[in-house]
Amino acid sequence: MSAPKIQILALRKASSSPSSSESPPESHDSGSGKDSGAQREKKKRTSKPKVRSGCVTCKIRRIKCDETKPECNRCTSTGRKCDGYVIKPRKKRSDCQSLNKVPSLTTDIGPVELRSLGFFHHKTAPSLSSYFDAEFWTRLVFQMSYVEPSVRHAMIALGALHEERERGVKLIPIMPQVIHPGNSVDVSLGAHDKNGTEFALAQYNKAIALLSKRMDAGSAIEVALLACILFVCVEFLRGDSEPAVKHFRSGMGIALNSLQANNSRAAKETMERIKVYMLPFFNRIELLANLFGEPATWDYQVDLPDSVPESFHNMREARDSVVHIANLSVRFIKFMKWRKYTRLVLPDHIARQEALLRQMDIWSDTLDKMLLGDNITQRDLDAAKTLRIHQVVAAMWVKRCTMPEETANDRCIPDCETVVSLAEAIQSISGTREQRLALNASSFLFDMEIVSPLYYVATKCRHPQIRRRAIAVLKQTQRREGLWDSDMAAAIAERQMELEETNMTVFDGSELPREEDRVHNVQITSEKSIIPKRHKLVIHTRPEGTDGPWKVWTETLVLG
Repeated sequence: MSAPKIQILALRKASSSPSSSESPPESHDSGSGKDSGAQREKKKRTSKPKVRSGCVTCKIRRIKCDETKPECNRCTSTGRKCDGYVIKPRKKRSDCQSLNKVPSLTTDIGPVELRSLGFFHHKTAPSLSSYFDAEFWTRLVFQMSYVEPSVRHAMIALGALHEERERGVKLIPIMPQVIHPGNSVDVSLGAHDKNGTEFALAQYNKAIALLSKRMDAGSAIEVALLACILFVCVEFLRGDSEPAVKHFRSGMGIALNSLQANNSRAAKETMERIKVYMLPFFNRIELLANLFGEPATWDYQVDLPDSVPESFHNMREARDSVVHIANLSVRFIKFMKWRKYTRLVLPDHIARQEALLRQMDIWSDTLDKMLLGDNITQRDLDAAKTLRIHQVVAAMWVKRCTMPEETANDRCIPDCETVVSLAEAIQSISGTREQRLALNASSFLFDMEIVSPLYYVATKCRHPQIRRRAIAVLKQTQRREGLWDSDMAAAIAERQMELEETNMTVFDGSELPREEDRVHNVQITSEKSIIPKRHKLVIHTRPEGTDGPWKVWTETLVLG
């Protein structure tokens, strides 16, 4: 049965104050002489705002900076050292009143709920929007919350948990400690994990109960899907993958069933909204779930030849397209995971591998054509860097998924350097770890951007200098993207590097770890926490070569 159309209310806009040009003109006397001259309006010079975004060196020299990054041409062309750019912290608010300024709701809520909803409005929604989804997070979600209490309470829970995480993020460097089986260590979860989450969980449970009641009262497909996305975000923040995957599977089942709806006009309209606004989220969550070992059990709704359109009209279409290719690639990679070790690689498998790689090349060419357009903004170019990282990493993974030797990754060292360079460029835009903390930048994103791709490079690229650059960017990122925590990724990659480089003597790239010293796989189980500190690692190696027996052991990595 198709879902009834949800009433969407327009957001209220604050009326702007009249500008100075609309104020009534001052009256002047018509007399002559000195009085008249004194009252005559003085001619003023045109005032322009000062440019404050130049480099430090040009500011000291009091000359106009051309603002080329990372070093400006005005400095380097004259042989001077450019001292770079300073990101100034935003002014701190004296109180939390701004958090309470949210779009008017159709029901009264208490001050604590209002604060969390305000945090969601001012901080969570913009950070979840990233480059692509502002329409969904800053408009559609709020509009649905006007008429759907389950959505509203899920937003409150998400805002409360997000604020707890931001409060608990520390400036101190992470110091990993490896704990072997039989040993123990005391890990204090900290006040941010012990206190403040009960309110969020109460709101979360209320949202789930209200959604269940809403579903019992009648079909509410769009409400259920939007609520599922919010529930997944809540579990991402809590660091609990199991319920996150359960919510995802439930939502994906609803979404796929809705695409089989009847041909009535209302059903078609609902189906179109789900395809445009909801299904792309579930496709991205599927990718995250697959990377954490949760295989998909349904047919993917897009075939490989249809994954790339003839042209991209915006960056969102390019993002959705590369997600399709990545999902199809990961399904193939998981299928080949153990077959490559038993030498069960058939001609059909090689043909599928080549088809995936061809489609990635087509995607890259289509993106290049779009970026040559006249309406491309700097934000589009920044978003393209992220998408390019995803495409290059997916291609590297597909290339080596039919080969059991870890040394097969060495053929992709130039691609690894490309990924790290793009990630460094993205990091230079957002600033250092300390600068982002000073700017109160968010440490949580719904989607993957650079954390999991950099983890792949840091663990699969054995070039000592490139992998250290990847780890350095991870250490500076201070972010959780979905279930991928940057501090966790950096610490695990560093531990793997330590194990693999035990027998190395040269670290300039002329020597790489032996096949026998390389780690094939690391299974990760992290504690359930807003800021996880303890991570269980199950490490797989083959110290006698690819045809030898597996050596598997467990370690616990503690970040403190």
